Amino acid sequence: MVLCLIPLHTALMGATAPASAQTLSIKAVVNDEAISAYDLNQRLNLVIRTSGLRDTPDVRRELAPRIIDSLVDEALQLQEAKRLNITTTKKEMDAAVALIERQNKIPSGGMDEFLKQLGIDKRTLYRQIEASISWSNVVRRNLMRSITVTSEEVSKTLERIKANADKPRILAAEIFIAVDSPRDEANAQQNIRRIFDELRGGANFPQMARQFSHAASAERGGDLGWIVAGELEPALDKVLATLAKGAISEPIRTGTGYYILGVRDRREPASRNVGDTVVALRQILLALPPGASPQAVESQKSLAESIRTSVRGCAEFSDVGKELGAGMSGDLGQLKVSELPSDLGSVVATLDVGAPSTPVVTNDSVRLFMVCDRKAPVDAELPTREEIERRLTLQRLEIRARRYLRDLREAAFLDIRA
Repeated sequence: MVLCLIPLHTALMGATAPASAQTLSIKAVVNDEAISAYDLNQRLNLVIRTSGLRDTPDVRRELAPRIIDSLVDEALQLQEAKRLNITTTKKEMDAAVALIERQNKIPSGGMDEFLKQLGIDKRTLYRQIEASISWSNVVRRNLMRSITVTSEEVSKTLERIKANADKPRILAAEIFIAVDSPRDEANAQQNIRRIFDELRGGANFPQMARQFSHAASAERGGDLGWIVAGELEPALDKVLATLAKGAISEPIRTGTGYYILGVRDRREPASRNVGDTVVALRQILLALPPGASPQAVESQKSLAESIRTSVRGCAEFSDVGKELGAGMSGDLGQLKVSELPSDLGSVVATLDVGAPSTPVVTNDSVRLFMVCDRKAPVDAELPTREEIERRLTLQRLEIRARRYLRDLREAAFLDIRA
């Protein structure tokens, strides 16, 4: 979790009276746990002073139901972790707090003092961090083993991404409000519209994502990292491609809920110049004696042609070179196509991986070449299969986690009075 803070002097202007001056009336009950007006007001302070929202009675009144909803979810998450004997370690908490300090230029170990100056009880932030870590641990322990992503699914996703590899890469962020059943529709639509209006009014995107997004990315402020077209749902890809750096989208309805997308940066794809392509190249070199006769050349060409039509794959290609005892045959390493002689470069540029080239005749040899790997500049920016599998796994885990929390909510005793 990373807390994106507005300037300190701005935040301090909104500091409120100490806890003793505030009401401790009950705003909600979650099973046997109470959420007080103090809890609500402290979270309101945290959200408003770290997101750039105006601190007015109207803003507080409008935010209160959403804050109560978040506090209820956090209570359920912590209660479930306790039931399963899953604890958040001091090391995990310290790491999360240290990350917040580093990313917001707060002196190491200075978080407590910083919150004190904002008039915020440190337990407000620390409880939110604890709930996030605990819930992640609960979800991983209970649900991760049930998530399966097949190799075929990874391959299809990778092919879709490759087909869009000549399009810009986008450093994207998201805010997601789930619609898990038809009865959620009206409330989700209202929430996403309010969040959009607040963002348009100057609210801080990462902080709004942390407080209100239902996506797993919420703990990262909605950060999705660098996205290549094809990684997201088609409806999201289409909108993301139209957004300029610094822009946010209107709410987008998908099959699972509503999204707001933001673009933090855009990067044009690398050049697709064939000469910039890097190939892993191997050769079989059949030597010719000085002043070789046409018959000798044809004999070596015939041998090379026989190899070309019978060998497939780099392993067989290497084995044949060794069996022939052909000097200088073997691995030529990683080379740019532009680094090769022009006549050889034109052959290699169109050669399928694992297929021998036609014989190439020089003054002193007849050669066969094989490309064992090819990497275009844009390929270097593509996600790996492991990264795609991880993203697909997290997407499915996210859906299961929302259902898990929804089930906890439906089974709980809830008395919301705010």
